[in-house]
Amino acid sequence: MEIAVYLAPEHLEVLRNLGQFYVDTTNFPPGIEYAKKCYSIAEKLSDKIFDNHMIIRGMMYAGGCNEEVKELIDRQESLLESFIKESPINLGTSISLMRLYNSSFFFPYVQDSPVTNVRLRHQVAKVCQANMEDSHKEEVKKYRQRLSTLQGTKSLGKPLKIGYVSHCLKRHSVGWIARWLFEYHDRDKFEIYAYLVAAKNRNDPLQQWYVNKVNKAYKYGIIGAEITEQIYEDEIDILIDLDSSTLTNTCGIMALKPAPIQVTWLGWDASGIPTVDYYIADPYVLPDDAQDYYSEKIWRLPQTYVAVNGFEVGVPSIRREDLNIPSDAVIYFSIQKGPKYNPQMLRLQMKILQDVPNSYFLIKGFGNEDFLNESIIDVAEKEGIDRKRLKFTDRVPFEEIHRANLGIADVVLDTYPYNGATTTLETLWMCIPMVTRVGEQFAARNSYTMMINAGITEGIAWSDEEYVEWGIRLGKDENLRQQISWKLRKSRQTAPLWNARQFTLEMEKAYQQMWEKYIEGGS
Repeated sequence: MEIAVYLAPEHLEVLRNLGQFYVDTTNFPPGIEYAKKCYSIAEKLSDKIFDNHMIIRGMMYAGGCNEEVKELIDRQESLLESFIKESPINLGTSISLMRLYNSSFFFPYVQDSPVTNVRLRHQVAKVCQANMEDSHKEEVKKYRQRLSTLQGTKSLGKPLKIGYVSHCLKRHSVGWIARWLFEYHDRDKFEIYAYLVAAKNRNDPLQQWYVNKVNKAYKYGIIGAEITEQIYEDEIDILIDLDSSTLTNTCGIMALKPAPIQVTWLGWDASGIPTVDYYIADPYVLPDDAQDYYSEKIWRLPQTYVAVNGFEVGVPSIRREDLNIPSDAVIYFSIQKGPKYNPQMLRLQMKILQDVPNSYFLIKGFGNEDFLNESIIDVAEKEGIDRKRLKFTDRVPFEEIHRANLGIADVVLDTYPYNGATTTLETLWMCIPMVTRVGEQFAARNSYTMMINAGITEGIAWSDEEYVEWGIRLGKDENLRQQISWKLRKSRQTAPLWNARQFTLEMEKAYQQMWEKYIEGGS
């Protein structure tokens, strides 16, 4: 790629691919510079949107949500507003069109503004939808003709065909969590299909587990134009998208609507794509008024939108003596990736450390994060915290080791406005007290719903002040920490979060009710 840049120094796709490669391998400075160069020479509005997104991505992974990132987010919002106003219809099936689906991906990391974030996502998706339908007229016509013949004709007695499409059914957060639904699905009432994106040459034991678990599985490359047609040929009744906006190719599949009912679950917040009918939630993970600004129909399960029967745990690779942390010290642990860090939350976390003597802050590393580490140290020193009280752990090769390493923590400190999700499940499974700051958006309420569904309210904060208060209290009160740990251990036999079989029954009931509404002509 460097040779290609030498030969074509202003070729946008060459620059973009090289920039993304550097960021993906945690060599952030050149990655960011290539993204900035792309933005400076791009002429089309759609290109500028993508290139600004790439700058944001590089900077957030390098150093979290700093002031420069916030300015870039403001610029992105302005670019997207211009794009929505123009609503071009000549984008065809270009890469530029597909990239637009996740052009506001980092907004929830920066601002807890669900009305703004969800509205922008939906309006951009509407423009993309118009372009997709314009460039796929024949496919859209064919798919819609089949859908129009189903209502009122298909028997309720036959097994429903459920299709799951994702690039994450592997050793990935989604893969670890979704497996319980696949484990407990009623094979007499449902036929299960898996459409595995970017899986063709992947050697992954968990992916193979999924392949063995379903009625039929298909492995595709990263660009799978044939996926949509296969879903149509399989006559899938309900298609479940596990990627949302995290993979734009999946967005393109959902936009063409090859199945009568389309649902988003688990992988991220709702995508805003007009052809997605339902978004799976629960009573806690979205506010009561969320339907006012979501385009999808929110389908709230009665207790929790996710449940697992547990996680595999390996042998820890870190110990207190290796980190020069005294055996009687209190360890606060943060286990989130770079984009979830922001100076405001770090300042709150430093206030906690200030008030808890003999406490340390342990931060999990994700590759070469020297820039992020320096940003954290800078905030800490400005708040009067000796950098010796900050400890950075190395990346570990397997999730089982990561979960074992959680055991070193006395208290896990969550991030805001983007909480943990899988990491929260793992923390609770390891019976470790945690502090979370609850917000308004989906990303700011994941830990809240999981803690409630694990039977825990201690550590749930509704303001910055409460976050600090809970952090200090849990750090100083060893008995309280032990009580919470005991409650979490007992919850494994009673709590909805750990009852994947019951959760599967609730998901299956939702599928059946969705289908009944559809064939009766409802929505």
